[in-house]
Amino acid sequence: METKQTQTNEMLKHPFPEKRPDVKIVESDDHISEVDCPELQWWFAVPEMGEPHFRAEYDANTLELDAIVEITPTAPATIRGIDCVGLRVREWLAPRDWPSICPPDLMYAALDDTHTRWVSVIDTVDGETVSNTIGDEYFEEQWGGPCKRRIVDDGRYQLQADGSYRITEGQGFGAGTYDVTIGENTFHCLRVLDVDISEPHGGELAEVYVESGGRTVFFRRYDGRYLRGHDLVSKYPNNRRIVINDVLYVHSDCSGWAHDQLTSASLCLTS
Repeated sequence: METKQTQTNEMLKHPFPEKRPDVKIVESDDHISEVDCPELQWWFAVPEMGEPHFRAEYDANTLELDAIVEITPTAPATIRGIDCVGLRVREWLAPRDWPSICPPDLMYAALDDTHTRWVSVIDTVDGETVSNTIGDEYFEEQWGGPCKRRIVDDGRYQLQADGSYRITEGQGFGAGTYDVTIGENTFHCLRVLDVDISEPHGGELAEVYVESGGRTVFFRRYDGRYLRGHDLVSKYPNNRRIVINDVLYVHSDCSGWAHDQLTSASLCLTS
């Protein structure tokens, strides 16, 4: 099976500006109780045949373009009895001392009426093609099981007077409704906080704004304060913070920097 080099020093052709557009996020009283999100969470592409999907990562401090990821549907497939779609991944990174983390060459993923899921992932390791497929040991541990398309706001995150959150008995990931303006485009969004509060040092937190049609338009990743083995508050004293159940999360990701991510939907390029 042919695979492609996922990282390139050549700029991928893409629709995003070199500098992040203005982003304004305002809480709305027009409540969204749920959305149907057909995306692979949180890769933002829908696993079906169609046009390539793009996402852009901007340095949250300089607002300069740092990375482009292109995910292109290749062909339908059936793997271990599961109908799915191949997704070729290519990435461009701005010149910087990035950690050695590369996306897979090719992913296979499935979409049905209620869930999305990864089916197989193909990487190139030391020049060898390596596949990891549903049913293999550790596959779900690394890539997860089925993700529910239906994301609900059932009051799981209770806002406190000091701006922090307490987790209630709710099970949904929704955390309020907001109008998000990106450049000239405004989206009515469910805010999603995707976090496993049981993770040591807080783990990772995804802050996601999903418009009412189910597509992500704005995304930030946060790390628990001590997740990377040092104090992220000391390292990034001015970065955004979210506190959930007394666990402090700092706007920072595995690259070592803070990024704001836009998607094809942010530019109204998806149907």
